[in-house]
Amino acid sequence: MFILVGKPLLWSLSFIFIHLIHTTTLAQPEFLSFFCENASNYTVNSTYQRNLKTTLSALPTTNNGFGFYNLSTGEGNDTVNAAALCRGDVNPDVCRSCLNDSIVKLLQLCPNQKHAIGYYDYCMLKYSNEQILGTTKIKFYVYLANRQNSTDIDRFNGALGPLLKKLRRDAASGGPLRKFASGNTRGPGFSTIYGLVQCTPDLSEEQCSDCLEDIVNRITLYFNGAVGGRILLPMCTFRYEIYRFFNQSARVLADSD
Repeated sequence: MFILVGKPLLWSLSFIFIHLIHTTTLAQPEFLSFFCENASNYTVNSTYQRNLKTTLSALPTTNNGFGFYNLSTGEGNDTVNAAALCRGDVNPDVCRSCLNDSIVKLLQLCPNQKHAIGYYDYCMLKYSNEQILGTTKIKFYVYLANRQNSTDIDRFNGALGPLLKKLRRDAASGGPLRKFASGNTRGPGFSTIYGLVQCTPDLSEEQCSDCLEDIVNRITLYFNGAVGGRILLPMCTFRYEIYRFFNQSARVLADSD
């Protein structure tokens, strides 16, 4: 896999390769990608820092029953808004562990930034002093692609497109608690293509559909022919591979201890 980040400028092809920081951090694994917004910082022992610690400490108790967490603390410029989303196929124990790792890791990597986001395979965590629920504002895209290409790109794309279109429709119509869909289709030869899409459930059906359509439409630009890839955004994501990478039977159930 290679990772690159592209800002959502119109038809911009400028990217920044992300070199993940490898440091000794207790037992937390490395993020797939993370971002610390340097435009707004807080100071040690400030009201914002206290609100951030309070918010992140309580965040794991706010599970909506399907792996979505959100909480706000404080007021005015010291308001902290936090949200986390577990992948829709992981069980409660994996979800909780991923969220706890995210909280510890993101505070270590972004020690004084008011806005930060971290992506693991099984969950995403973001916090900010700005509103984060219901927004589709995009600051950057995270692209991860498999270096292997299909031997029949046209047939591969011809099978992948309808699969992701169906999954986008299913996820967007998932309701206010869970917007997630996964499935598979026959690819070229004897291959099978597996796909997964998800939105944060605070998005409306239209917002989720539009967000997923935007990133799925980027496949031919950046993954054309690649047998696996994903794009990560704070509010929606997709992934596809030629092997099954998701659990078809597990669900994130209510777990708010």
